[in-house]
Amino acid sequence: MSKNTSTKRTRSTTGKKSTGVKPAAKGIANFDVVLDLQEGPVLETLRPQDLAKLIKAEEAYTAHIIATRPRYPADPGKFEKLTPKQVEKLGFVGKLDVISPDDLTGVLFAKGGKKNKGKGGPGNRPLPSPSAVLSAVSQIVSGRRIVAGAAGMKGDLVMWEQNFEFGDPSKAKYFEDSYRLIVERSHLIFASEVDPGFLQHLATLSPGYTSYCCKPNTRNQAVGFVLHNRFKVISVTSHDAVASVQGIPDLRPAYELELEDTTTGKRRKYIVVHLKSMRGGPQVSGVVRRNQATIIAHVLKNSTGTETLIAGDWNTFGDKTTDLDPLKNAGFKIVDPTDARATHTMGGRLDFYMERGMSKAVGQPEVLEMSKLPNLPVRAITDHNSVVLDVK
Repeated sequence: MSKNTSTKRTRSTTGKKSTGVKPAAKGIANFDVVLDLQEGPVLETLRPQDLAKLIKAEEAYTAHIIATRPRYPADPGKFEKLTPKQVEKLGFVGKLDVISPDDLTGVLFAKGGKKNKGKGGPGNRPLPSPSAVLSAVSQIVSGRRIVAGAAGMKGDLVMWEQNFEFGDPSKAKYFEDSYRLIVERSHLIFASEVDPGFLQHLATLSPGYTSYCCKPNTRNQAVGFVLHNRFKVISVTSHDAVASVQGIPDLRPAYELELEDTTTGKRRKYIVVHLKSMRGGPQVSGVVRRNQATIIAHVLKNSTGTETLIAGDWNTFGDKTTDLDPLKNAGFKIVDPTDARATHTMGGRLDFYMERGMSKAVGQPEVLEMSKLPNLPVRAITDHNSVVLDVK
């Protein structure tokens, strides 16, 4: 059995690069950044051969990501003028505007990318037209109300969970018109697979938003939030122990904001997660996710009186998982536990919400097919669907 080491609590000097945290917006009180908490719980120990298998798989995937990650064009308005050579230099295999409905059965890779099929990652794809993506995203989100500005100071809160699939500043800029539609319809975005620059750019797309982000891993993957100024930030916590399980590389922390709704006065904890992938096998990797859930439950053991909402890419199937039993045993419940709607292009409900003390406040999650945009190939902008939740 293994045990996490004791951790430290430090006073924030907001904006330090080492934390990955954006400075508080004007009018927000000072707060503490808690990098980790207390001595950890006892965790399950992986067999040495299983641990070696997981580490090898993660290292290979990291190498693949670094080798194939593209950069998006600096000026999305010049998409039509990009030459094939320029597109290839950016790391894409060609340009793609729209495709016929007959081809929408699962275009994950363009020609030349078949050798990497199954490895995932951002490489070996065509570059989609930002205007085509905007048109498609508009169709998907048009039924959601706009809460940006004064309109969002009343009514239910809108939670928006999204894995942005390797969101970096170049991607944020390239698809900014599409991302603006998401930001202005959200009070709080639970974001995974992003970096601080990506979230900072999203927060500029509509007045009154700010962003917070943890420190990225070596793949430049982090988790964080974009939030409406209806919220007052009470504290920021990066639960780094969640990213430190038996030396497995490139795990992500759980990242927490304690927020006060200035309209209702309600204080809650909001936590975004991106747990260990199933890479290495769902059963063996499930031990890691269960350990991560154990750590989260442990650091929240003294917060049973505080309403808490956790969301993100859990990398386990929300309608049938046992990986999250430590959280369930600590009083957390999956919102709509029998919902089996897929939230990933490969199928499976990987994105969902868990709550404690909020059952009367949460609505039914809505799944928006952001990974399968109308008349575009799958994964044109991300490989995960959006999961939206209204909260009283």
